[in-house]
Amino acid sequence: MKGTSANIFLKMCLALALAAPISSAAQSAHAYEKAGDKAFAGKDYYTALVHFQNAMNLQPEEVRLWFKYAEVARQFNAFETAADYYGRVAESEESPALPLASFWLGQVRKSLGNYGGAISAFQKYLSLGDTSGYYALWAKEELETCRWANDAQLPGGVNVTVQHLDNKINSPYSEFGAVEQGSSLYFSSYRYQYKNDAHQPERKLSKILVSENMSKSRTLSGGFNDNEKHTAHMSFSPAGHRIYFTLCDFVTSSDIRCEIYYRDKDSRGRWEKKPHKLEDFINKKEFTATQPSIGFDSIGQKEVLYFVSDRPGGKGKLDIWYTFLEEDKFSEPVNLAAVNTPENDITPFFDSRSQMLFFSSEGHPGFGGYDIFKIERDSVWGPVVNLGKPVNTSYHDIYYSPGSGLGTAFLSSNRPGAYYLDASNKACCYDIFKVVVEPVPPDTTGKTPVVAAGPTPTPPAEPASLEDFLPLALYFDNDEPDKHTLRTTTKKTYEATYSKFIARNQEYQERYTQNLDEDEASDATLALVDFFENEVRRGYNHLNLFSAILLKRLEKGERVEIVIKGFTSPRAKSEYNDNLAKRRISSLRNHFDSYDSGVFSQYLKTEKLVISEAPFGETKASAKVSDDLSDERNSIYSVDAAMERRVEIVEVK
Repeated sequence: MKGTSANIFLKMCLALALAAPISSAAQSAHAYEKAGDKAFAGKDYYTALVHFQNAMNLQPEEVRLWFKYAEVARQFNAFETAADYYGRVAESEESPALPLASFWLGQVRKSLGNYGGAISAFQKYLSLGDTSGYYALWAKEELETCRWANDAQLPGGVNVTVQHLDNKINSPYSEFGAVEQGSSLYFSSYRYQYKNDAHQPERKLSKILVSENMSKSRTLSGGFNDNEKHTAHMSFSPAGHRIYFTLCDFVTSSDIRCEIYYRDKDSRGRWEKKPHKLEDFINKKEFTATQPSIGFDSIGQKEVLYFVSDRPGGKGKLDIWYTFLEEDKFSEPVNLAAVNTPENDITPFFDSRSQMLFFSSEGHPGFGGYDIFKIERDSVWGPVVNLGKPVNTSYHDIYYSPGSGLGTAFLSSNRPGAYYLDASNKACCYDIFKVVVEPVPPDTTGKTPVVAAGPTPTPPAEPASLEDFLPLALYFDNDEPDKHTLRTTTKKTYEATYSKFIARNQEYQERYTQNLDEDEASDATLALVDFFENEVRRGYNHLNLFSAILLKRLEKGERVEIVIKGFTSPRAKSEYNDNLAKRRISSLRNHFDSYDSGVFSQYLKTEKLVISEAPFGETKASAKVSDDLSDERNSIYSVDAAMERRVEIVEVK
């Protein structure tokens, strides 16, 4: 029953963008009030706030103006200002004529975390005569919610901290939808001017940005961000070869409608320039489809796309829907009845690792505004669980997404600590916060109760047998291992070369993007980040998983032969490259020799495990890779060159 605009998350601070100077003709309180009414009707809340303030300056005791000022402040998320003026109305002699002042006073007090004060305000509203109407039923619900919130305990067993990210990520405008992919944080920001806007004044647009290792963020250009549409909500497929996102249009001066698109990687491992729009039964005409989240459903053994829509067939306002992807075709969307309420249910994020869906809702019991919840995907959906404090506050808490590492997550919130556009009223906007969860040290003074943990699903997108990995590619830095030598063996393990190579991610970006324009640099950086995360790091992780599965097969008495090929980029003569390819194979041999304290040694000696070598050197290098020694940018630091410096496990016998 909470009235929130369907597109608030792409209109978070549109009011400031639309703010216009007050006409010099508006000299009387009546003229200011009329101008404020017009701005309010157009959802231009900041301008309305200014007009009503000017009217109150001329008529400071006019209760009607207090109420209008409070209404605008509430819509602008200036909760302290709204509570002040609703309180004045509720305590005035005219309060019986304006009973909703008490109701909304309860709401904004709840948003400020003043649950006791909210309970008093809701009780006063119910005492004014309305006991069965729409607002009365809503007030009774809120009374129960406030009592729940007042008694809610902090989660036990863990220490949870929520950290505001600095201005390398956040701005006075809204930042939202953060998703961590390896060392890269992708998010959307509502800070960009709509330069060719026919509307006056010009409005703001959202764009997608990226930050590497929490460094200064930059826009994704090269076609990712549209100059005349809102670009937002990036979601990576489990294998990392497709991204989903939204493009949104203004349908009125402030209302927004979104559609879901995707881009695939091309044959060179780069994102396609042209986006593809999802089918019309997902992007339903006249309705919004937004906030996509793709994941792997271990029950259905297929990819599943969650999204948000106000289409018919839902439970209320904005609902969460899902559709399965099978053989590159989506199924008809289904309403996720297990989580949806008559209110807004939004910002889904499906974590394939835990088979957990995170989302925000106004309809489930919470601390105020939007709260973040989770529900586990099993043969049936589990119960909806509030994540509790301090993840949730009395303000709006949305866009929860687990980080790449265990024990971290990100969310967006307009809680205290976020940057304000209107500091005097503490109004607007949403910033990105990082959540860190750490276990509480065990109590050694007494017995610790044992809690049985449910099974943790194995990440379903990972290979389950040795053959599933093939070809398993492992990548190397230039002329590694052991530079400037003709030796055919090395003492280094692949782990040793990998650790140094992955640490050079940032250096590769800097060297390869020198002297490029913004669009080219953005594309090049994205390609390199993707290579290091989805090829180099993923390959190393797969090698360890491959080794664990290999050991199990050997322990069962099987005989296994693996065939390895070595590759190089064409920066040296063929003889040198052949020897370099052999050294790379040697480093992989050393991995199997040293794995788990040498557990494979006995199998290698008895030839239960056989490693066959087939070095190929430059003879298999791509013709498009530069062999110009003076052109280090393309012959060393490009993705094309880096992709050639590898060994592959190509066969298991």
